[in-house]
Amino acid sequence: MQDISLELKRTQIEILKVIDRICRDHDIKYSLFYGSLLGAVRHQGIIPWDDDLDICMSREDYNRFTRIWSNVNPQGYILQNKENSHAFSEAFTKIRKDHTCFLQKGERANAYHNGIFVDIFPIDRLPNGKMKRFVFKLNCKLYQLFTRELVPSKINTIAGAIFSILLLCTPHFCRMGLREKLLKKITKYNSNTALETVNITTKAFLETPFSSTMLNNYTELDFSNEKFMCYEEWDDCLTRIYGDYMQLPPEEERVWKHHPIIIDFSHNYDELENAK
Repeated sequence: MQDISLELKRTQIEILKVIDRICRDHDIKYSLFYGSLLGAVRHQGIIPWDDDLDICMSREDYNRFTRIWSNVNPQGYILQNKENSHAFSEAFTKIRKDHTCFLQKGERANAYHNGIFVDIFPIDRLPNGKMKRFVFKLNCKLYQLFTRELVPSKINTIAGAIFSILLLCTPHFCRMGLREKLLKKITKYNSNTALETVNITTKAFLETPFSSTMLNNYTELDFSNEKFMCYEEWDDCLTRIYGDYMQLPPEEERVWKHHPIIIDFSHNYDELENAK
């Protein structure tokens, strides 16, 4: 298991270096984020028990990056999001390495590429005022909903049941158009740099706003013997997410969170199936 973990980390760093090169070549700013930012500060690399890498960008740079990727098209790597892979059920982007497999529990094996990945999250602006925030968050949750392909297997709340019924009643061919309209409503605040920032891609992330100045300035941190970009406000960012972020979690919580059922470093899922 330790050998698999080390090889996984090496592959993730390889993917991140491809992303970093494109960003530097085209003046796109990004930051290590969530556990990856924590890893850079506390461990100077990937957290030993972490199994993914996260970065984020302003929505403007995020859109530029996806456009530039299509022109650069690095051989051996795949940009995957809802726009180019309709079966994909996330509201952010993954960069995957081709000819690898990281099939997670609950994922549909042949619906889209399941290679080892780095997550890229867009960052938007959060409006002020209770009513505006209520409408904003509702639009974000609807956007997340229409990104899904399947109804969640576990529904624990009345709101969850209502959203699930809404998803079932909305034809697939309508969902992309609804997502586009919702995204326009969500991103209309992005020109106001006085507003707080937020990751709108999941319900949990939506509840952690960041400072209005988080996107302004960047630095570099040592990360697995490389240097990658991060926000100058990394301390404030980590404090908002984790509180006392230098405190290690209990040993029983130091486990992988993605629960892969297949990991392969030289074949994608289809190649593994064809070899049987």
